[in-house]
Amino acid sequence: MIQRIQTVYMLASVISILMMLVMPLGTVSANDAYFNVTALGITSVTPGVPLDKMSYGLVTLLLLMLALPLVCIFLYKWRKVQLRILIYTAVLDVLFYGYFFLYEAPAMSSSAMQVLANVGFPTDVTADYTFTLYAMPLVSLFCCVMAWRGVAYDIALLSAADRLRPSHRK
Repeated sequence: MIQRIQTVYMLASVISILMMLVMPLGTVSANDAYFNVTALGITSVTPGVPLDKMSYGLVTLLLLMLALPLVCIFLYKWRKVQLRILIYTAVLDVLFYGYFFLYEAPAMSSSAMQVLANVGFPTDVTADYTFTLYAMPLVSLFCCVMAWRGVAYDIALLSAADRLRPSHRK
């Protein structure tokens, strides 16, 4: 199982998504108010500014992106299923960017602006995202593509070997 190179790529994909779950993804700030953006949502760092909003969609997407390659590692006997799962994981990696930057980032910024307006802070909000947010889904996508190539190579190698073996069926 671990001796196949595609297993290493699948593990690297799992590790890159796991890093996104545990590391901060960025900060949202307005003058003196700061908010941490993590995979779990947005939380306030500034005292007196109450904001703790959970991002269920983002957590669900990341857990799915984490679970698919992890399950795929243990399906080493079913290579065609591995190919499909790796394609689904690659699609989820690409969809992550669209979901985060088109839905989650504006939602987090508007939540921060609403809380700041209620407290009396200025509402000019700037968001700074970390390298983890930009790079880790790309690393996962690269690893999924390389694992897919490894599984496809195994399928081609086994089908070539099956043509050479004599059939013992009667």
